[in-house]
Amino acid sequence: MTGQHEESNGDRLSKEEWYRVARFDDPSIELTERENRLAAEALAPVVSRVAEMMSSIVPDFSPAVWEAAQEVLQRLAEISTVVRTFAESAAPYLQGIFESLGDFAKRNFPENWDGVDGSSFKGLSSILIDEGIPLMWVPGPMVVEAFLIADSASSRRRIISSRWKGIVSDCEAVLHGIDHPDLLDERDFALSCVHALRDGHFNPAQALAANLLDTTLLHLDGDIRKSVRSNHFKQNGVKFDLDEHQFRVALTFAPVWCAHAKFKADMRDTIPRVFARHASVHAVSRKQYSRVNAVIGLMVVTSVLKFFDLELSR
Repeated sequence: MTGQHEESNGDRLSKEEWYRVARFDDPSIELTERENRLAAEALAPVVSRVAEMMSSIVPDFSPAVWEAAQEVLQRLAEISTVVRTFAESAAPYLQGIFESLGDFAKRNFPENWDGVDGSSFKGLSSILIDEGIPLMWVPGPMVVEAFLIADSASSRRRIISSRWKGIVSDCEAVLHGIDHPDLLDERDFALSCVHALRDGHFNPAQALAANLLDTTLLHLDGDIRKSVRSNHFKQNGVKFDLDEHQFRVALTFAPVWCAHAKFKADMRDTIPRVFARHASVHAVSRKQYSRVNAVIGLMVVTSVLKFFDLELSR
């Protein structure tokens, strides 16, 4: 680095070098191996903090994440005048990155997650995959957060039992917002589930929801439809893999996969207590049919219909 910038200490970047690092959007700037290494070491706390927050799946990236990033930059700024100069130079670029993350959140995270504490999202996959409780578009934020902080599957079923009227209203509100021409009949049948539940007809509501789910899945491509309907966990120990699908697809159809747990009535399989499509259709019983399962069935159908309302071409 002859003549390009002022002489620098071997274990830290000079002021001019930090300016070069901060101008990472300029294609004419080529950083040396030393600059890349020392900048990476100095900025490791920023990367670590961002990764930590992303892993928590915080839905409100702006201003919450940007606020956190500013805190990290401030700590870096306290290390030396050079780093403070970099922090001031890089802030607009980093803010742009976080604003982009905010746009991603708006496109992918449903409205019913607004205000939900992201630190409680650690148990998200278990709720979706193991318990089959939908969280995309329904229920409302207060119930979503209650699900996330509950300490067990039985606690979440008790939440559904005690708040079922509000959850049904949440489903109704989402269903009324569905207007895709190819979904209107299915939407109206789902609203029939809403009315049946409100009138105390839980068994008919569950039966309709279980069968309506089959109809809604016809909008999926064959391979994806087959994968979400192939739940052989009891036989092979393989669960639905959230990482194999796009964000909205994964979170919408994980509960669908759970609801399709393999069940053979003619093989004397044990009737499950959780909502199960096959058991609802082939093993009508007091063990499978319940108000809680009827509500879950409505939630699953509502979530899937909303997904298609947003994804199907018009």
